[in-house]
Amino acid sequence: MNEISRYPEVVEAAGVALEPHLVAQYLRELAHAFHTWYHGTPVLVDDAADRNAKLTLACAARQVLANGLDLLGVSAPEKM
Repeated sequence: MNEISRYPEVVEAAGVALEPHLVAQYLRELAHAFHTWYHGTPVLVDDAADRNAKLTLACAARQVLANGLDLLGVSAPEKM
């Protein structure tokens, strides 16, 4: 899930190059990485610290995806 930390540099590169599709590509890659991580990693585990860390990571991914979609003018559903 290192992809989350790339968001600022992707947005900057897209803005400098005037290529908003770079943000869309990044969001697709992030969504794929999150999907892979989520389905391969138990999130709701007994250990509270581990569970909180995983939930925080999931919330961070959700926020970056929401911010990126908003930047592109795309609405995102709260639930699916």
